[in-house]
Amino acid sequence: KATRAAARAAARGARRRRGGGRAAAAGGGGGGAGAGGGGGSAQSAQSAPAAQVEVDANKLAAKALRAKMRGDTAEYERLQAQADAAAAAAPPAPPPAAAPSGGGGAGGRGTNVEVLVPEGSVGMLIGKGGSTILAMEKESQARIRLLSEPDAETGERIVLLRGEEDAVDRAQALIEERLSEAAEREARGGKGRGGKKLKRRRPDRARPAAVEMVPEFDAATGQLKVVERRVEASEAAGGRGGGSESDGEEALSTRRPKRVQRFDKGSGERTKYFRDDDAGASLSSLYEEARRGAGKTIDDHYADNVARAGRKYKGPASADDEYDNDGGVEMHESRLSRKSDAKRKQAEASQQAAAERRQGALEQAAEKRFNERKHLVVALGEHVYLRLQDKAPIGLGHCVIEPIEHVPSHVEAAEEVATEARNFQKCLVRMFAARGAQLVFLEQHLRLGSAGLPSRDTMAIECIPLPARDAAAAPGYFKKAILECDEEWSQHKKIYDTGGCVRGTVPAGFSYFAVSFALQAGYAHVVEDEAEWNTDFGRETVEGLIEFDGAGIPLKRRPPLPFEEMRSRVVDFGKAFEPYDWTQQLS
Repeated sequence: KATRAAARAAARGARRRRGGGRAAAAGGGGGGAGAGGGGGSAQSAQSAPAAQVEVDANKLAAKALRAKMRGDTAEYERLQAQADAAAAAAPPAPPPAAAPSGGGGAGGRGTNVEVLVPEGSVGMLIGKGGSTILAMEKESQARIRLLSEPDAETGERIVLLRGEEDAVDRAQALIEERLSEAAEREARGGKGRGGKKLKRRRPDRARPAAVEMVPEFDAATGQLKVVERRVEASEAAGGRGGGSESDGEEALSTRRPKRVQRFDKGSGERTKYFRDDDAGASLSSLYEEARRGAGKTIDDHYADNVARAGRKYKGPASADDEYDNDGGVEMHESRLSRKSDAKRKQAEASQQAAAERRQGALEQAAEKRFNERKHLVVALGEHVYLRLQDKAPIGLGHCVIEPIEHVPSHVEAAEEVATEARNFQKCLVRMFAARGAQLVFLEQHLRLGSAGLPSRDTMAIECIPLPARDAAAAPGYFKKAILECDEEWSQHKKIYDTGGCVRGTVPAGFSYFAVSFALQAGYAHVVEDEAEWNTDFGRETVEGLIEFDGAGIPLKRRPPLPFEEMRSRVVDFGKAFEPYDWTQQLS
């Protein structure tokens, strides 16, 4: 460290020597000026011996450093002692000249004043790039500074004026003039806020401090105790970015909120968490209020949805959302009216084309189905035909009534289709009644297929003859089976009494299972979960009733009957049905 200090001292001595040489040259060339200057030459003459002594001390210190670096300790100690003696013998330097006092606003000691300015006028006072506030400082000779934090009581911005009294007055007058001009411009533009005289105050005035009761840990006793703590006004008010205990409409107020005592003075336990805890509201009432939306109106909820979704909010997304409120129809019409005429016509044309394609596909499927079963047809009407069941028939008289074209179900069938199907049922009832048997009619309609798409299955009414003993027990047997099927809890009734005809009991568009006993009585069941519904429910119930030999075997695993056997059955059934066939009247 001593080596580095000596090196720095030697460097300073060299710089001072160079400076002294230049000063001497300047003094020799300007003798006349020195004589005329008087006081300046005398001051230089007084400082010359001190500079010379300092130069000698620096030279000795440099020589001592070189001796130490050579390893000559005796020479180093001798030169260092001479350098210390020379530095001690140097006269003290003259004191620096005092700076002139008075004059400028920001340079000298003056007055500090705070002025409150409305928040909306801050930008006008600053100007573009600070040009306005700089011009006012130059004109008033006072320093103008805009504090970043607003006033805790009024919420207005604080402008600090510093300088002489008259300079501060000029600065305040300039600020008031700027505000008045801005108010006049707004008044001419229609806003008309008007100017006002600014409030003036001293920045060092005393502000009351807040006192609150807080729990603190006592290290001596190891327990909590409640103590009083003084909070300064700035800490109590909090900064602009700090958190606030108030919410809702209180957060918009510029006044300082009233402090809430949250801890009990005696026990130190916390008794409150929020400002409105003592409002007397119970937990159940708060829960009900939250369910109702905490007093929000429909406009508040609409605004929340718009703010949450932003530009992606396009109104209700489906028809169900539109009709959940009172203005659903108006909302639906408004959504349609937002489309142009060209887009609306284009959408209608595309929907119509899709419906035509779907109907064409259904007609082709119905034609293909009829051609595949043409050899099983016993009687053919204008819209409906009667055929034998080829998939594991139950008995010799098991037949099916189907429409020629595609009809989703008996409920949705046209009147002429339903009439012809009813005629076939009446003829079959008379035919089997003459043989001492009774018919059971089964129909099943599922709206969705196996893949979850709309089903292409057509209406099919199965006609199964039963002996008189089994036919008498069939209504009770089917009723018990329907009550035990499907889910335990459902939206619809488990069973509906149809009186022999399902039309008029189950509305169109529902999936259902219907059974009729000789067109005199019957039941219907609305299928809610098609995925869990047993598609062979009706056949399995009949097979269990009559104790059929193939009961329990899935229909898809049963082998089909040979073609020759089915052909002979069709011929025999046609001869037996011919006396009761109503289609003969059509020819």
